[in-house]
Amino acid sequence: MIHPRTRRPWRPWRLRSGSQWAALALACALLASCASPPSPAPVYPAPVAPAVVPSAPPGASEPLTGTGLRLQPASFADLPGWQADDFADVWSAWLQDCSAPVPQLAEACTAARGVAADDLAAQRAFFEQWFRPWQAANENGQDQGLVTGYYEPVLRGSRKRTWPYVVPVYGLPDDLLPRSDAPDGVTRGRVAWRHGRKELLPYWSRAQVSADPRALATLDRNVVAWLDSPVDALFLQVQGSGLVRLPDGRMLRLSYAGDNGWPYKSVGRWLLEQGQLRGTVTMQIIRAWAQMHPSRVSQMLDANPRMVFFRATPLEHPRRGPTGAMGVPLTPMRSVAVDKRLLRLGTPLWLATTVAGQPFARLVFAQDVGGAITGSLRADLYFGTGDAAGDAAGRMQSPGRMWVLLPRGVAP
Repeated sequence: MIHPRTRRPWRPWRLRSGSQWAALALACALLASCASPPSPAPVYPAPVAPAVVPSAPPGASEPLTGTGLRLQPASFADLPGWQADDFADVWSAWLQDCSAPVPQLAEACTAARGVAADDLAAQRAFFEQWFRPWQAANENGQDQGLVTGYYEPVLRGSRKRTWPYVVPVYGLPDDLLPRSDAPDGVTRGRVAWRHGRKELLPYWSRAQVSADPRALATLDRNVVAWLDSPVDALFLQVQGSGLVRLPDGRMLRLSYAGDNGWPYKSVGRWLLEQGQLRGTVTMQIIRAWAQMHPSRVSQMLDANPRMVFFRATPLEHPRRGPTGAMGVPLTPMRSVAVDKRLLRLGTPLWLATTVAGQPFARLVFAQDVGGAITGSLRADLYFGTGDAAGDAAGRMQSPGRMWVLLPRGVAP
C-alpha cells in the first residue's frame, strides 16, 4: 500500500483510569487482533563474501540498517520457535523481495533459484546458510518493542455519486506540490497568491477542505470512488489501501497515491481527550461511537488533519495482496511495515510476539512503511484482506522482539 505508504496502522490508545472496566463494558454493549552455517547442500552455490566479489552491484555497499538500531550477533538456535515455523508462504514472500532491486540480497536471490518452491526443509536450510541473525535493540539496549497490525478493508462503493454512495475518495490533486523546506512540518503545498505574489503555502488540512469551497472544488475534480460511510472512509485513510465492491459486483483496488503532507493525528486519541471514551479504543469501538453520535462524526474526522489520496484500478488478481512501499504485493502474516530509516526494505526479520494471546514467532519481511511506524523496535504486521483480518489487526498491540537477518559477510 504506500510509496512511501502512509497507511496508518490501527493503534489502540490507553488512559489509565479507575473507570476503565466500566468503559470497556459500555463498548461491548455498543458493539452488541551465530551459529556457523551448515555444510552447503549441493544445490546451493557457496556464499561469497562481498570483499572478494570482483564488481559489486550499484548500492551493494549501502547499509541495510541505520543509526539508532543496535545489533548483537546471534545464532539460529537463539531464535525462539525457529524450527517450529511451518514456513508457509515464506518462499513466495521471499521471492517478492527478490523481484525488487536490493543489491545486498542479489547473491542470495540468485542462489534461491536452485531451491524448490515446495521443499520447506531446503528453504529453511537456505536461510541458515545465506543469512546470519542479529538481535535488535534500541540505543538504550532495550530489546523489546511494539508490534501492531494492519489490513486491507473491503468497502461498498460506486464510481459515480449516487445514493447512498456520497462520501468521496479523492485522487491526487492537480495542485499538490512538494515543500522541501517545511518548518511547520507540512511537507506538501499549493501555489496561492498572497500580497500580490505567488507563494507556496501548506496544502489544505482535512478541516480546511471541509470549510473551503475552493478546496472542495479542487479535490472534486479527482474523485476516484464514492463510499457509503464516512467511517469506512476513515479506516481506508488509516490503512492506506482497500478494496471497493461496486454495485454490479466488480471490485476496485484503491492504492496510496500521495497525501496532503500533514502529520497524522489519531481520532482514537481525540475521543479519549474529549472524554467520549475511556480505556482501549479499537476500530470496533470507534464505529460504535460514530453510530451513537452521527452529528459529531465530521468533528471527529476533522481532528486528523492528514488526508490520503488514492488511485483506483480494477482488481485483476483477487488473491494478490496490496502493493507495499517496496513495490511488491504484501503477504498476510509474512509482510511487516517498518521504519525504513532504520531497516532497508526487503530485509528478512525474525519476529517474536503474541497474536490474540498466543505466541507468534515467524520469519517475516520488511516490505512496507507507515507514518506511525517509527523507531528501532517497531513493526506493523499485515493481516490480510477483509473483516476477519481487520478484526484481528484492530486488536493487535503486543510487545515483541526482532532479529535482523543479514546476508553473511554483510556487517550491520
